Amino acid sequence: MSRALELLTEACTNLKHTPRKMFGGHGFFAPNGGMFAGIVSDDEVILKLQRGPLRDELIGLGGKPWQYFGKNDKNGVTMAEWIVVPEGFYDDAEALETWAAKAHAAVPAKLKKPVTKKPLPKRLAALKKKQAPKKKKR
Repeated sequence: MSRALELLTEACTNLKHTPRKMFGGHGFFAPNGGMFAGIVSDDEVILKLQRGPLRDELIGLGGKPWQYFGKNDKNGVTMAEWIVVPEGFYDDAEALETWAAKAHAAVPAKLKKPVTKKPLPKRLAALKKKQAPKKKKR
């Protein structure tokens, strides 16, 4: 287990959450399924905070928006809602615990419902039905 994962796991001990491996890192999810923290490549702790005073405060303490780099991506994509915690948090368990709790509390009570799609076979059947020539009535 990486040091950052150990630190974040310890910081979230008193929070109801579910950790999951994902994308080469780990995600920490609130009971409603909203992700509030994670470990990303380079073993960095990130917290999800919507634009506003809380996010601005963490940036003021030395946090920075996380940049995601794909396999062949040289410029990266800035993920504005995900803030890499300040370096000092790795040596200050209380600060990390406090900010993990703030990110956990900031998860929206109701998440947007994902668009549900019909399973592929039903979609194909519907498409074939639409494309089939219509029989003329006599």
